[in-house]
Amino acid sequence: MKNTTVALLFCLISCIAHAQQIVDMQKQIKCSDAQTVMNYFSMNYQEAPLWVGKTNTGTHITLLVNRETRSWTMIEYDASIACVLGAGETSSKPEI
Repeated sequence: MKNTTVALLFCLISCIAHAQQIVDMQKQIKCSDAQTVMNYFSMNYQEAPLWVGKTNTGTHITLLVNRETRSWTMIEYDASIACVLGAGETSSKPEI
C-alpha cells in the first residue's frame, strides 16, 4: 500500500512537472447530508470504505469499494455534507 502511494505521488509530480499548462476545470457534483450519502452507497451498492485521507483544508476523501462487484465511489466530506467526486463500475489493483 505504501509503495502504491509513493508511486502515485511520483506519477502526479512527474505529470505536473511535464505539463505545459495546468488548467482549472469545473464539473457538477452531487452533494447531500454526509450520513445520507454514506448510507446510500452502503445500502444500494454494498460499498464500504477502503481508503480515507484527510485534505489540507480539513475535509476527508474516502474511496468506497464493493470487493465483489468491483464498483467504487470517491466521496469528499466534512462533518455535515458529502459530495460524490467520481464513481465507476470496475476497479483493479495497479501494476507496479
